[in-house]
Amino acid sequence: MTTEKNNYTNLFDLSGVGSGFKTILLITLCLLFALITLGGIVRVTDSGLGCPDWPLCYGQFIPPLEDVNYAGELIEVHKIWIEWSHRTLAAITGFPILLVTILAWWKYRKFSLITVPATVALILLIFQVVLGAITVLRELPPEIVTTHLSTAQFIFATLLFMYVILTNKIQPLKDKLIIDKIPNLLRWSIIGAASSFIILISGSYVVGAGAGTSCPNWPLCDNTLLPQLNIQWLHMFHRVVVVVGTITIAIPVIYAYKINIPKITFPGLLVGTFLLAQIFIGALNPASGFHPVFRVLHLSLASALWLASMYLLTITWMYQKQTNLKSEFNLIQLLSDYFELSKPLIILLLLLSALTGMIIAEQGLPQIHLIATVLVAGALASAGANAINNFMDRDIDTVMSRTKSRPVAGSRVSPTNALIFGIVLNVISFVAFWTIVNLLSALLTLGATLFYVFIYTLWLKRTSTQNIVIGGAAGALPPIIGWAAVQGSIGLPSLYLFAIIFFWTPPHFWALSILLEKDYANANIPMLNVVMGIEETRKFIMMHSIILVALTILFYTVPQLGLFYLVSALILDVYFLYLGIKLWQSQDHLSARKLYLYSLLYLMLLLIAVMISSGFGI
Repeated sequence: MTTEKNNYTNLFDLSGVGSGFKTILLITLCLLFALITLGGIVRVTDSGLGCPDWPLCYGQFIPPLEDVNYAGELIEVHKIWIEWSHRTLAAITGFPILLVTILAWWKYRKFSLITVPATVALILLIFQVVLGAITVLRELPPEIVTTHLSTAQFIFATLLFMYVILTNKIQPLKDKLIIDKIPNLLRWSIIGAASSFIILISGSYVVGAGAGTSCPNWPLCDNTLLPQLNIQWLHMFHRVVVVVGTITIAIPVIYAYKINIPKITFPGLLVGTFLLAQIFIGALNPASGFHPVFRVLHLSLASALWLASMYLLTITWMYQKQTNLKSEFNLIQLLSDYFELSKPLIILLLLLSALTGMIIAEQGLPQIHLIATVLVAGALASAGANAINNFMDRDIDTVMSRTKSRPVAGSRVSPTNALIFGIVLNVISFVAFWTIVNLLSALLTLGATLFYVFIYTLWLKRTSTQNIVIGGAAGALPPIIGWAAVQGSIGLPSLYLFAIIFFWTPPHFWALSILLEKDYANANIPMLNVVMGIEETRKFIMMHSIILVALTILFYTVPQLGLFYLVSALILDVYFLYLGIKLWQSQDHLSARKLYLYSLLYLMLLLIAVMISSGFGI
């Protein structure tokens, strides 16, 4: 125990670092914040191309003192000087960052908590310089401008991390009640910091895309719930991101307040203050007619909120480390747990079926941004539904050997966090579908989640032998969602795909339930084989397999498919029926295992055949 405590003391004992280094670091942070604020002024005044060349300004170190006619466009002198001032301050700020890195390696190389962030900041600075040049030479594309701002924020956060560690002496906690709260505070501090960054960057992109002033009212847009223009949808999407992000940012603030330790409460108070101020200024922006002062203040407060969140995160991490080495927060483990919570293997098959619906609807490859949105938003919805399923099934999962190690059942993720995680993901998914794709796909996706959570998980799974039959409708909806995303309607081919997956689901899961019969019996889940026996289950598997095969052949009648699909489907169907017959005739688990594993490959290959046949017209 003594050794562990000494390890912590050594880690945070930076008493050998001189006050001069801390002063340089503080000056650098002040310059960075001023630079980011000045960058906001550049954006608001539309001065980004005030100096259209780089690194000079009209080929000069000192810019002109009057308006300039450049490429047939009159560029006002104040825009020239605003942009030049921003570049000059950026150049000045680069020197203390370089100095911090040199001093870190020259005088304090034994302190990894100084050398690592200093080096990262310098690398980011070099990247930032390159981005600055690209931003000007490519005439301010919003993606590059947003990346430029993101890099500046990461430089700031990296140096702030170092400064907080240097200026705070953390004593190990002794109160068990407080110690128990630190891990949750740390988790939510990470989520809160990420949310504040997403809010900041999404707002930057909205401004860069010309949508910053597209909604002159608040909270509605042009006094309507549904905007009329695409840029208004983009603006409203940012507002929704802010609403969701506000919730996740507020949670660590509440935790920090309850812990009641000054070093934690203070940054928590800063986060809460900046959050409220940001909301107020955000609402005031439309009311003021998007006055430049309020727009600049909005960006500055967003930066301050992000940095305060990082301050809280750093302090909390220090307490976690200092208190107990064994309870050290493991970010990789946390991400792994939440990744597992989402059941990624299930998501892959759902996304493949959604993509199939899109390709057959387009009879080719839809627009890349549409595919990306559907797949990302669909993955979020599926992950969210699976997280909520983990929350609701935690009592069952602890009993079954197959599921007892899941994050919630294994007590690695709290039930409340799993539920919040699932809800937040579905809210984001719905908003993304609605704003970027269309309302129909958003409603279908939400309907799939609600059906899976309430109809299947809460009701059918625990009460009916037909649980997986009816409940399978949720997993069969992605092709319809994909079709709706492209066509804005529901078409016959997507209904065929729905039916195919609907009738594929029972043989797949009943084969699995035969393998896990004891597990399901112990958990009191009325799977067909548990209630009616394996003999009856094999008959139902065979019946559904025959219907499945018939549907795959009938599917060939739609005009979007060609001979390639039919041949592929027949080959896949023959072996599926063969395995179904083998299971019907035998009593062994080996046949059930073969059918279960092949059914996964079967559906994947069938969907790929549909995409190839419809996409290439063969």
